Amino acid sequence: MKKRIIVIVLTCSMAMKVGAQIYSYDRGVQLPTTSLYDTDMMNMQLRALAETAAIRKENYRRYSDMAFEAYNNNNWSNVIYYVNAALNTLYYSGTLYYIRGYAYEQLGNLRAAKKDYKTGKKYNCPEAVQALESLKAKRKHKTKN
Repeated sequence: MKKRIIVIVLTCSMAMKVGAQIYSYDRGVQLPTTSLYDTDMMNMQLRALAETAAIRKENYRRYSDMAFEAYNNNNWSNVIYYVNAALNTLYYSGTLYYIRGYAYEQLGNLRAAKKDYKTGKKYNCPEAVQALESLKAKRKHKTKN
């Protein structure tokens, strides 16, 4: 049994050594490396990525404009809807988190407001920092009474 295993191992290793030697004149064994680096395909993929990024950026701008318009009109449910749509484009803004947090606060969802204010603070939004401190003070004052 041991001899059989040794013979199999030696045969496999010899076959691998012989198979690993690929010469340029060996057309039947040569690997098709040119299809791995198809520049037309790469360029097409890069164009598609650029177009997708441009569409996402335009959608972000459009939804964030709608969110600010709803914020100015005190339409809190629309603020939340449009901020969610803007953030789903994978562009982030501390100000968007702040206005969504403010909308949540106006609707009475203080937990969600606090979460958004913290995220806005992480993205360096000064209004979110002030709103978070104000929310903490309100909660502290509420628990004292």
